[in-house]
Order: sequence, then C-alpha cells, then structure tokens
Amino acid sequence: MNRIEANLSLLIITFFASVQYAFLIWVPESVSHFAFMCITNLVGLIMSLCFFFGELFRLDIRQVKQSVILSGELVIFNLFLLMGIQELGTTITNALLSTNFVFIALVAFLTYKKLPSRETLYGIFTVLAGLFIMASSELDMLFSMSAFYLMLSNLAFAFYLVSVGEYSSSSNPAIIAMGQMFFCFVFSLVLWAGEAVFMGADFSLPTKPEFWGSVIYVSFFIRGLYGIVQVYAQRYVSALSASLIFSTAIIMTMAVSPIITKILGIAPEVITWPKIIGGVFMIVGILMTEPEFVALVRRLLRHA
Repeated sequence: MNRIEANLSLLIITFFASVQYAFLIWVPESVSHFAFMCITNLVGLIMSLCFFFGELFRLDIRQVKQSVILSGELVIFNLFLLMGIQELGTTITNALLSTNFVFIALVAFLTYKKLPSRETLYGIFTVLAGLFIMASSELDMLFSMSAFYLMLSNLAFAFYLVSVGEYSSSSNPAIIAMGQMFFCFVFSLVLWAGEAVFMGADFSLPTKPEFWGSVIYVSFFIRGLYGIVQVYAQRYVSALSASLIFSTAIIMTMAVSPIITKILGIAPEVITWPKIIGGVFMIVGILMTEPEFVALVRRLLRHA
C-alpha cells in the first residue's frame, strides 16, 4: 500500500462511518449507550476472529498494552460523545466532531513539538471555514455544555489517532483492531453494569430485527473493518491527514442521505446552500494539505 491507496482506504471507511448514522436510528432510546458499545464490540470481535484467528499466534505483551491504551482512549471518546449528542442537531454535531483535526495539531505539537506546515495551516483554516458555514443556522449551540463535551471527545479522539499513528508502523493491524474491540467490550460491559446497578438502567437488549441489523452493520463495518483498515492505512498517512479525511463524513452523509433514508424509510438530511458551500470549502481545504495537490496547482499556475 502506498500513500494514495492509504488515502482511498480511509475515504472508503469514512463512507461506512457516514452511513452508520442512518442505521443508528434503529437503536431505541431505552438502550444504554454502553450496552450498544458492549454488544457491537463483542460481535465485531467474533466476526474478526473468523477471519484473523491465526494472527493471535503473533500476539505479544507490547501489542496487548497498545490495545489497552487505544481502547481506553476510544471509551473516553465515546463517553463524552454520548454526553454531547443528546441536545444538539445532526448538522452541528457532525460539524463539531469534524473539527478533531485541530486537536490533532495541538496534540502533535505538545507531544512532538512539531508545528504543521504553512500549507497545512491554510488547509485547516479553510476546512474550519467550511464547517462554520455548514453549521451557520445553529451557531448558538456552539456555546452549550453539549458542545463542550463534544470538544472533549475530539481531544480524546486526537490522542487516539496520534497513538494509532505511533503504533501502526510496528504492530499487526488485525491484532491491534481485535485488541481494541476486546478491551472496549470489557470496559463498556463494566460501565453498563455500573449503570444498571447505580442508575437502574436496563441490563437487557431488544429482540427486534431492526436493532440487530444496526448491531451487525456497526460491528462489521465500524468496529471490525474500520479499525483494521485505519491502523494499516495510518502507516502511510499522518494522524492529521487521516483526521482531515474523516472530517468529510458530514459531506458523505449529505450525499448518500437521499438514497439511504429512502431504503431505510427514515427522514432524509435537509440539504441547504450553506451546507453545499461549506462542503466545497472543506474539500478544497483537505486538498490544500496534500503536497502532491499543492505541487500540481503550482505547476499549472506557472504554465498558465
């Protein structure tokens, strides 16, 4: 795999991530978020073992420790995410979650004392401008407590992406992905049990086919495929570049919404001119962070 193939792989799993929001409609509000995390990680682990069981013979203590760290970061990310999405609309939620690349730059600077290039900074500001344009109708929600929780979730995800970038070059992607799912299952099971004991949450799961359809989709495409492809692709793509690619999920959600929602029989995302203009800004900003694209534009301008 080279850099271009890695970018394409990250775009593909970003597409799967953007579609998952439609399937999550099938998860009843009565179901504990930790319960959903628990069951999807367990099912995802079982599915992954069917394909990668032989990789477990290459397991070592270093990769176990890495899996624990990554799963802990993911659980913290999901905890603040679940606290933040309760009161915000879909557009503002997606817009806020798409700003995690800003935190990537911050974490990378604090960890490695490395500043982004000038072209990358221009790209970051362009993407941010696009996100604010897309969320212009709900900007008042940026100052809510829910928005603050989403910012904390972004910080946790930034640490996660930096950790993946650090571990991916020396670890087996399948082992790391399965380790993540195992420890996320354990952590979320403990949190689910605590929720049931201290807060009276239901310790059972629905039997409706729609719910389990959502579980299967998230387990296979998000917990399993997404995790393995991400770890492998980040051998060739920096955490910041990966984060910028993931930020296009909001664009993909709008693009596939008319088709997916018609198939699933749910209300589609409302497409407005600010969302379209903001999406164009985001695409341009992401391209600005790619050295090959910048070099191509400079060559074209010289010959213009």
